[in-house]
Amino acid sequence: MIEGRLSRRYSKALFQLAREAGEEEQIGSEIDQFFALYNESDLQKVLNNPAFALGARRTILNQVVEGQQLSPLTVKFFSLLLERDRLAHLAGIVSSYRGLLNQAKGRVEAKVVSATGLDTVLAEQLRQQLRSISGKDVVMQEETDEELLGGLLIELEGKVYDGSIRTQLERMKQRIARVY
Repeated sequence: MIEGRLSRRYSKALFQLAREAGEEEQIGSEIDQFFALYNESDLQKVLNNPAFALGARRTILNQVVEGQQLSPLTVKFFSLLLERDRLAHLAGIVSSYRGLLNQAKGRVEAKVVSATGLDTVLAEQLRQQLRSISGKDVVMQEETDEELLGGLLIELEGKVYDGSIRTQLERMKQRIARVY
């Protein structure tokens, strides 16, 4: 609970500063870019490890953000998180920032899970259908899960639309079990 509040507080502050500078989209993509590197490497182990001196961790962070060519606001933000030992909350901060940005831009995120990847035509048709349901522009995150067997599983605005074959077979199994 506290972690969620903390993440929202930091993301809201960053979003307000980015909005004042007219760079909310850019800052959003920069924190996503840094988070991808941070999450997929040993960077988080080093930057969150108190066994390393703060100066050494600050030097490493500066080298990473310099290599990614991040804006001064983003660099200051990550430096603040490091100084206050808050980089461990980066996943929540990034997620919360993305939510604030989508809300401000009239967008909504949808997670679409299919057994195989969607082709571009089908993905665009689905995006249009989801736009008509939500009344907002839809940013789709596509995932694959072979266990679905077929169909789609969609999460949109807190609701789950499950049209997967796996679920349909499970329901059929339960109905047959009730009869016998």
